[in-house]
Amino acid sequence: MDTIELKATSWKSINDFYDAILRAIGAPEWHGRSPDALVDSMIWGGINALEPPYTIRIVGTAATPENVRDCIDTTRWAIEEGRKDYQKQLGGDIGVTIEIIS
Repeated sequence: MDTIELKATSWKSINDFYDAILRAIGAPEWHGRSPDALVDSMIWGGINALEPPYTIRIVGTAATPENVRDCIDTTRWAIEEGRKDYQKQLGGDIGVTIEIIS
């Protein structure tokens, strides 16, 4: 399983978060910038250059503004929920996780 580490220490906006995560997964230019769009591409696949299994580890979030931390946490939660939906619908697991390390 691949682990991709993203350093959030310089992120000042939600767009900084999306720029980093979309680059890390090799998303196409037209990829949406929302937790739902990330669930679609990361869990259901077929869109990004990086395919499961993998972990996105985000470090240094304590230095980011609160709204950025909230977006990261919402995205982590959405990925977990998407993974549960995948398990229910297809009966298997999709190895995608987001870890947050302050």
